[in-house]
Amino acid sequence: MRLLLVLALLAAPAFAQGSIFPDKATKDAARKLEPDVLSEESKLFLKGKMKGHNKDMRDLSIAVAIVKMSEIERLAQGIANSPRLDPKIAQSAKLPQRFFELQELMRKTAQELSDAGKANDMVGSLEKYQQLMGHCVTCHAAFKAQVQGR
Repeated sequence: MRLLLVLALLAAPAFAQGSIFPDKATKDAARKLEPDVLSEESKLFLKGKMKGHNKDMRDLSIAVAIVKMSEIERLAQGIANSPRLDPKIAQSAKLPQRFFELQELMRKTAQELSDAGKANDMVGSLEKYQQLMGHCVTCHAAFKAQVQGR
């Protein structure tokens, strides 16, 4: 009984904190793009791509966490093979060149992650997964800065 009480007291601060997930208003604001920032074609492409990309990365994160090498290989290969925006449309898309550089880095790293999964290389898979997530965060930060005019 005492152990339960101690655990409850230790866990109380965690329960008192707000959720780490954004509320609906925050999510809606994050999805808003000013009309002069991106072309309609780019907005539609990115919206669809990010929806699928979100699921792919979530599934990949789970596969990495449970060290399921065949799933790591399959999911990373899917990310590596996913359609990308053509850099030739950078001007009309109103996307910074850095977006396309990061897009290519992501493709390359996802392929390396898939190869590590195929080779059953747990350490290599973790390293490549961390790099891949780093590319995601960097791209999101660069995109957010452009959208907000920074």
